[in-house]
Amino acid sequence: MVCEIMIKLFNKLNKKNGSNHPTLKNTDWPKHVEDLNFNSFNEFIEKYPLSIIDFWAPWCKPCQTMLPRLRRLERIYQGKVAFGRINTQEEEKLAKKYNIRGLPHFGIFKYGEKKGSATGVKSVGELKDIIIKYL
Repeated sequence: MVCEIMIKLFNKLNKKNGSNHPTLKNTDWPKHVEDLNFNSFNEFIEKYPLSIIDFWAPWCKPCQTMLPRLRRLERIYQGKVAFGRINTQEEEKLAKKYNIRGLPHFGIFKYGEKKGSATGVKSVGELKDIIIKYL
């Protein structure tokens, strides 16, 4: 209920400020951490006011610890932040484009524009601090 009210308020503010971004309803937000690929990546990051992308690889043990944390954050920030994952082993072009040199790596995007990043294993609290900075 509170999330729906916040989304409506956010959308009204965007309209007043002349934002050309689409109005998102609560049902428009992903209900889980999305597995992305080269074809779906741009559409995903451009759609949401804030998206966190986890660049990971299957062989990376620290990367494996991050998925449960992202799932927890996805539930906490439902309707405010969209979470996605890119397998850098399968999507080397995206890893090169965003200059990913260490894993896990988190890209922070606002309507498709990269605003920040963080590398390494992060606690839920550390990721919350990062998210709050960009909300």
